[in-house]
Amino acid sequence: MENNLSYGRSNQQSDAAVLLGDLESDRAGLIERLKEPKWFAPAFGALAAVFISTPVLPETFNRGFVLTSIVMTGVLLVLGYQWVTGIKLLRFRVLEGVLFGIAILTTLFFFSVSLGLAASGLPLWIVASAIAGFLAATGLALLGASAMRERVRDVA
Repeated sequence: MENNLSYGRSNQQSDAAVLLGDLESDRAGLIERLKEPKWFAPAFGALAAVFISTPVLPETFNRGFVLTSIVMTGVLLVLGYQWVTGIKLLRFRVLEGVLFGIAILTTLFFFSVSLGLAASGLPLWIVASAIAGFLAATGLALLGASAMRERVRDVA
């Protein structure tokens, strides 16, 4: 049977210092891993821009296929983000949920603007709507990912 009293005080302190150093090293590694991938926010914005610009597509083009492709690509983006960072994007708190909701509403707003522009015979202006939607969705994706990263960083 082992006796923990046989260790001297200095030996216990050095063991504790080594353990704390290892813990700090692990924490630094976790924080480094949590850095947001550079491709995530622009890819999210590009998906929003493609969706916003769908009223430009000819009637014979299958818009449902485009929407399905956008949703599938969005799922792949989320899975790729989770794989790279280890953060599950489906566990929203209030702030992340609000930002996600704003991103969806903003994208739908710019989509409705695009529909109005297409109905008015101004299809070239849809590019401006798509660019605005891209910028808004990219910014909101950056804010949401940053909020989730800070939440995990606080716990780590």
